[in-house]
Amino acid sequence: MAGYIGAALTIPSATSKIQLMQLRSIFAELGIETFVRTDITCTNRQDLLRQLRRSRTLSDVLAVKCTNHAVGLVAARDRRVDMIFFDPAKRNVWFDHAIANVARAALEVNLSAVISNTLYLGKITKEINTARDHHVGIILSSGSISPALIRTPEQMAALGVLLGLSKDQARNALSSLPWSILQQNRDRQSNQYIEEGVKVVRSVNS
Repeated sequence: MAGYIGAALTIPSATSKIQLMQLRSIFAELGIETFVRTDITCTNRQDLLRQLRRSRTLSDVLAVKCTNHAVGLVAARDRRVDMIFFDPAKRNVWFDHAIANVARAALEVNLSAVISNTLYLGKITKEINTARDHHVGIILSSGSISPALIRTPEQMAALGVLLGLSKDQARNALSSLPWSILQQNRDRQSNQYIEEGVKVVRSVNS
């Protein structure tokens, strides 16, 4: 499937376990490992924190759509959030230096926005440059909602270079960083995890 070995599936809250298993089996037949992704959209801090408490343990990847600057600030520095993303069509909110300065979460760039409307190119490029200035992780995702918007990893990396990343940075944004986040989250969900930097190590003789 376009050269991918993994895919994050954004699942509606009403999806049953049986439906999720059926969906995953379709990807498994194509040799693609799947992960459950939750996207949180809210307009205030209280709602964001409530949804984070409910969603963190239910997903492999947790992303927040920053609908305003206040939500962006809270989401960017919350350890439970893996990625934050912005709607390029909204002129009054973007990934600025104030958010980047406190960010622990990575900045997600949905390339389908660039593919579907080149008018967003300047805004997205500016956000990527801001992330680089503050050493914030950058993740390139397809953001596709139809097969027509799916691009191969090589094509997505080329778009990343067009947006100001080096070839190595573009590759990392498509592979190393996303896999690192998934691995960290899997470690947190294991029985051996205690807290960040602390886990149970069983003795070989036990």
